[in-house]
Amino acid sequence: MANIEYYTYKESPINGDIMMSVQVFDIIVKQVFEEDPDVSLDKTKGFSISGTKNLVSCRIDHNEVYITVHISVKYGTNVSEKTKEIQRKIASSIKNYTNVSVKTIDIVVVNIEF
Repeated sequence: MANIEYYTYKESPINGDIMMSVQVFDIIVKQVFEEDPDVSLDKTKGFSISGTKNLVSCRIDHNEVYITVHISVKYGTNVSEKTKEIQRKIASSIKNYTNVSVKTIDIVVVNIEF
């Protein structure tokens, strides 16, 4: 059985804890990439093999969220500026939707699309 990670809000309501699955962060990250034509999630492998890299890897450790994203960038795009922009967009989207601050967002540029 798979181990599902949850973010737990520290400010518990009267009736109990609020827990958010790690998949919520994964969905928000993927939405950011759908809105930007200059970058995409790296799909050069064609399919997922158990034990290999994920396109988006979200993990929760000690109630802090860590995200790693493998991307492709269109040729001619300033990679440094674009990756910083993507980090800001991911962080602000997650903060807006969930009120959670992400500890780290690592961007791995795997491919340049021509």
